[in-house]
Amino acid sequence: MPRVSQKPGILAAALSCFAELGYDATRVKHIAERAGVAESALYRHYPSKEAIAQELFTHHTEQHVRRLTAVASADRAPLDRVAATVREILRAYRDQPDAIVFTLLSTGSFLPRLPEGTRYPIEIVEGLITDGQRAGVIRDGRPNLLAAILMGCVLRPIIVSVMSRQDALDLLHDTEHDRIIEEAAIAAVRK
Repeated sequence: MPRVSQKPGILAAALSCFAELGYDATRVKHIAERAGVAESALYRHYPSKEAIAQELFTHHTEQHVRRLTAVASADRAPLDRVAATVREILRAYRDQPDAIVFTLLSTGSFLPRLPEGTRYPIEIVEGLITDGQRAGVIRDGRPNLLAAILMGCVLRPIIVSVMSRQDALDLLHDTEHDRIIEEAAIAAVRK
């Protein structure tokens, strides 16, 4: 009987470590301990911590793009799709906080190494901005800049929530601020 792969447990442990400790502070021994495997078992599946992180980053980025694409391509008015996109990002954070925290805080390291042809989340939002400009409801300006501003309105509060004291701002468990975030993001790009 073949052995059950330890790969899923290793990936889950690594994601948890990367989100909790940060990529740079995480050591292979942390991942192995959390996964309940020997370091040698980890190395049978992956040549390095970086390889684990890149696989996780690629998987979660592609998953996020699929969900954003579904929201962005819905048959709705442009501003409704922008609002739905903001809600989707907040929902994704609550559904998979470790994945969102890791990908959000590790973008500079792993984004350049995504497989050729990978769509980026910002490209989905940029398409929404372009559609809204054509419809006359989004302000003039470079779509990539406006997409970055919109994403910043959503992602910066998540970063503050992750980095602040537990009682300061809890976006993971508390939805009372969602409307403010959504309104701020729309106001930032609305004509």
